[in-house]
Amino acid sequence: MINFKNLNNCERAALSVTSLLILYSSMNTGSLNFGEYSFILVIIILFGMYLLTYKVINYISYSSTYISSIVVIVYLKSTIYSFFPFYIFGSYLLILYLTILSVLEKNIMKAVICSIALSILSFVLFSEKQLEVTDSETLFNIPEGNNNFTYLTYSPGEDNHREEYKNPDIISYSIDASKILDVKWNQSKIKWRERYWGFDKKKLPLNGRLWIPEGDKKFPIISIIHGNHSMQEHSDDGYNYLGEYLSEHGYIFNSLDQNFLNGSWTGDFRGKEMTTRAWHFLENLNYLKKLNNDSSSILYNKIDFDNIIVMGHSRGGEAVNIASKFNELKTFPDNGNVELDYNFNIKGIVTLAPTDYRYFRNYDLQNVNYLSVQGSMDSDEDSFFGIRQANRLENSNSFSDFNILIEGANHSQFNTSWGKHDIGYPGKLLVNNSNILPGWLQRKILKYYIINFLNYTFNVDNDALYNLKKSINYPIEEDLSKKIISRSNIGGSKVLLDFEGDELSKSDRAELIIENTSKFKLEPLKFRGGKSQDNSAMKINISDSSIFKIKIVEEINASNFLSFDISNERDSAALEIKFLKNDTTIHSEKIDLFNTKIDLDNYKLNYLTEERFKKRNDINFSTYYVNINSKEINGIELIFSEGEYYIDNVKTND
Repeated sequence: MINFKNLNNCERAALSVTSLLILYSSMNTGSLNFGEYSFILVIIILFGMYLLTYKVINYISYSSTYISSIVVIVYLKSTIYSFFPFYIFGSYLLILYLTILSVLEKNIMKAVICSIALSILSFVLFSEKQLEVTDSETLFNIPEGNNNFTYLTYSPGEDNHREEYKNPDIISYSIDASKILDVKWNQSKIKWRERYWGFDKKKLPLNGRLWIPEGDKKFPIISIIHGNHSMQEHSDDGYNYLGEYLSEHGYIFNSLDQNFLNGSWTGDFRGKEMTTRAWHFLENLNYLKKLNNDSSSILYNKIDFDNIIVMGHSRGGEAVNIASKFNELKTFPDNGNVELDYNFNIKGIVTLAPTDYRYFRNYDLQNVNYLSVQGSMDSDEDSFFGIRQANRLENSNSFSDFNILIEGANHSQFNTSWGKHDIGYPGKLLVNNSNILPGWLQRKILKYYIINFLNYTFNVDNDALYNLKKSINYPIEEDLSKKIISRSNIGGSKVLLDFEGDELSKSDRAELIIENTSKFKLEPLKFRGGKSQDNSAMKINISDSSIFKIKIVEEINASNFLSFDISNERDSAALEIKFLKNDTTIHSEKIDLFNTKIDLDNYKLNYLTEERFKKRNDINFSTYYVNINSKEINGIELIFSEGEYYIDNVKTND
């Protein structure tokens, strides 16, 4: 053992710093995935490493205390603190060392100075101060519902950890996923996962929560699946606020439990479980349909299966997209021996900060309303991946898609069980919390867009479409506002120019004429992390004399309106639209362009944001709609104010 009395003050300070770092690291990492008391195991491992190094070094008569401290500190820097810049990590420990040494040497002045420096550094780097916003009716006035509801749970009744699934209101059953989940259940580790849950992939339970409005009629159903999180920190109860709100508005809400597919200290399935999430979700709907058809069930004839909305968060967002495709298939694409036979009438898809790259098949979905919501301060996902799925939609006249980017929203706060941080310790210490909306406001905004999407999908409110289409600046505090950027595509649109493929200036319906423009090009768009947006747009540099004219092959009439997507990064940008007949102006409109730039300062140090995401902002588009109000139009001229723009998806709409 180490005899503290025999150490000099420098050695004592080094040992104290190392011990404090071990204790701090253990307390903050111990509860993440191992269990409530696992910090004890972390302490034992790290102090064991220290003592082993000390014994070895002491045997060959070097400075055992110093070298042992360095070994442990280097190990922690390369593992737990790998994201921290070395100069921050090293400076902090150095000041802590000097503080302790000053105390041991009874140098009060030096100790005070070091303590002040340590306090300032801690405040600047590790402060968790978040935006303080006072609730107001002017902030996203969401309508109150007037339906009473009943809350129920269902499960096979064999859960080892949760009372609501150990003693559920409804007894369900388990399903065999062994032909779907084609990976080792234990992730090549000990079978701790199986021991924790009490089952393997052959017995995945159907567990869930239900909010059922009271009334003698059928109600549309909204079913949600959560994303990946520590499987011990259960995620399915994090949408209770949506269940209560939407059931009060006359919707059955279902939150499905898939925690047993989430990560743990043994690792996670790294996306190989995505098909299982999708299949398990459809099987859950199948089970609810059986309850709906069972005259002895409390759910008998309660669910309107002609009106289904599927919803997912994070990996769950990608999973419901996959499920929507599996819903149409007869066999499982990765194993032809598995038959699929669902054919649910899915009217809409809602994705919250979804992934779109975990499963190697990217499906083109058809004829479904689509809403995707993303936060600009998401530190879990690189960018707005819901747009990728929107770009792959093939909708007819009756279906639309809406993509909502909320400045200041993050990844985790859509789920109340995930806390306010997108990443765990110690990375969360460097997250720029001062730019993140409080959780209650983020969820209020989400409820606003979901209820408008449902009202639009089910033709409840004529104002819903307007609320979904518009990009806005909304007040946060005095002299502080945030952006919400909406990119949409309304059903019935006819494409004039979408800038896909290799032909920039011509399509079957229109020809582009550009003159006196310094630069214009077709650009495949990428997110800030480097992944493709599955979309191309035209980049243009406009001068005072630039001409941007679209010659239309077939005439359009006054009942139509023009729509287009524009990315603009200037506050004062404007656009004049002239509607032409044989190059003669028949009618014109002038609009102010929304500044779509959002600096994504995810971390307190800008270079950390750039280091992780490659750049600080994405190319974001806002969609504009302009009434034509003129007959027999065969041309359109767009007159931009000077500057650089991206333009995409020029369309006419009935």
